[in-house]
Amino acid sequence: MPYRFKYKAVSPKGDIQKGYFEAEDIQTAKKNLDLKGLIPINVEADEGYKSIFKKYFKPSVNLEVLLEFTKKYNTLIKAGIPMLRALDVIENEQENIKFGSVLQEIRRLVESGMALSQAMQQFPEYFSSLYINTIRAGEASGQMDIVLDRMCELIEREMKTKEMIKSAIRYPIYVMITIMLAITVIVTIVVPKFADFYKFYQSDLPLPTRMLSEFSNFVSSFWYVVVFMVGVMVFSFKRFSKSSIGQKIFDWIKLEMPILGNIFLQLTISRFCYVLATLIRSGLPLVESLGLVGATVGNSIIAKVITSIGDNVRGGGDMFSPMRRSKYFKPLVIQMFAIGMESGNIDNMLFEVARHYDESVEYQSKKLASRLEPIMTLFIGGIVLMLALAIFLPMWNMIQVFKK
Repeated sequence: MPYRFKYKAVSPKGDIQKGYFEAEDIQTAKKNLDLKGLIPINVEADEGYKSIFKKYFKPSVNLEVLLEFTKKYNTLIKAGIPMLRALDVIENEQENIKFGSVLQEIRRLVESGMALSQAMQQFPEYFSSLYINTIRAGEASGQMDIVLDRMCELIEREMKTKEMIKSAIRYPIYVMITIMLAITVIVTIVVPKFADFYKFYQSDLPLPTRMLSEFSNFVSSFWYVVVFMVGVMVFSFKRFSKSSIGQKIFDWIKLEMPILGNIFLQLTISRFCYVLATLIRSGLPLVESLGLVGATVGNSIIAKVITSIGDNVRGGGDMFSPMRRSKYFKPLVIQMFAIGMESGNIDNMLFEVARHYDESVEYQSKKLASRLEPIMTLFIGGIVLMLALAIFLPMWNMIQVFKK
């Protein structure tokens, strides 16, 4: 299937030309420009109308694509392949059109004399500050292969964590979708037919049936209003959740909600410890590592505490005072930090804390999933019972009348 590309190129006369055309992949797009006598400056997939929604519906980075790139680049570097050649090989094999365009631009920037980390910094939607600074640490230390090994471990761990969360909430989501579909069918198809039947026999309807019938009439007559309101609510929710105040509120709710709050907290602290340990082991100073790790934990409340820790250390203080003032850092974390600082083995200590919390989260997630199943079953049963009563209660009343 052909894709639409936008390009910027130099004509034989030296003029800059911009335009759009279709091609099977980015390599074919470049060849098409060459055949026209144009020297490509930049060729990338055109997002078209999607760019209108980019501000509020920006897609997240595909970790699988990033992991594949990191592993391939690491393998080629270990094999002694020069950096530009390695980037060219990966770009030619890249199946993801957008990421292929990004790699093309990165290679062009590196060819012009820019460091790899600086080139990646031009694409923050694909490479996080953590990824960029880890690459920068590898460039400074000359141990790029070791740094890339750790980055692969970090990405794989993040993917495993996300999959674990998805597994825990997958069943409740499926159940809720099924319930919504069933209610939609009942309200729009079943209830109107029964309402006509009861109206024909002039049967007095009980309150639950009247309420369900009125709701059914409203949905059937003003379905476009319902669709519009749902769309407005989703759009408003996404905007609010991305705002500074909304993010703080939702992050606070994540940490304070019953049962799930403890799981989210342990996930956040585990990520903090693992990322911080990875940065320190990559050769970054503690203060600089603390400045980077706050943006990766995924919770603005914890990030604020981490920022205060970095500010305290930068000002000549210790790490532990801000931790003790926060209720989110448990004594275990503080003690392991202190032992690691005293022994000069802080990275290993942090890895141990992360491993401990990972195991705890995995156990609690499985336990939660096993408890949710009977609760969801009872919930479905209750919904079905209420709908059945609303539909069949008048019929039972009619039967009693006919018997008399």
